[in-house]
Amino acid sequence: MRLNMTTQFSRWSFRRNLFCKFNRRAELKKDSFRMTLARLVFIFFHLLVIFAPNLLAQQNDSSTASTLKSGAIELGLAGSLTMVEGSSRTTLAARTGVFKSAWRGLSGIETEIAYSHVNALDRLDWEALLSWQRTIKKSSVYPFIALGGGLRQEHLGSFSQARYPLGLNLGIRALITPQAAIRTEYKFRRILHDPVANFSEHHIVVGLSIFFKNS
Repeated sequence: MRLNMTTQFSRWSFRRNLFCKFNRRAELKKDSFRMTLARLVFIFFHLLVIFAPNLLAQQNDSSTASTLKSGAIELGLAGSLTMVEGSSRTTLAARTGVFKSAWRGLSGIETEIAYSHVNALDRLDWEALLSWQRTIKKSSVYPFIALGGGLRQEHLGSFSQARYPLGLNLGIRALITPQAAIRTEYKFRRILHDPVANFSEHHIVVGLSIFFKNS
């Protein structure tokens, strides 16, 4: 009887310790997510405070509002927050795009390369997107939608795995001048060809863009 009680107590202690261990991991993931999100929000509002006077002046005088023109070329840098199955990571990305007049707005052909590092895992994404954007009441603010996909290469030591992200972007470009803009967007990706199971990702992206041939 005493041996049976000892065995039950040991099992209970093991389960409690295991629960506490997973609970601590979950709390650490939540803290990491909150810190990353807070950093991105801080960066966004810091940029907003710096450039808000110029943006407000442009909105008050539509004749001086910066516009995105057909033939413009975009080069940008961005940071994103990615959430996957309760965990989070940060990513740095570089993008380029070309814009042409299309159906009361502008169409865009864009490419993006992004890199992230989590523990010992290195990940590189290549994506191509088709976008459409239009100004709001002749202002310097351009909401946009984009569809696209690409190739993801993940490397863990000598092991390499390819996956295929597909999805859409919803966001806003706010032109500070004809040559610069703040870009924020939400990205949804469905990751295909995963060896275990396909899954979804949600990204919050904040970045800066510069434009050529837009004067």
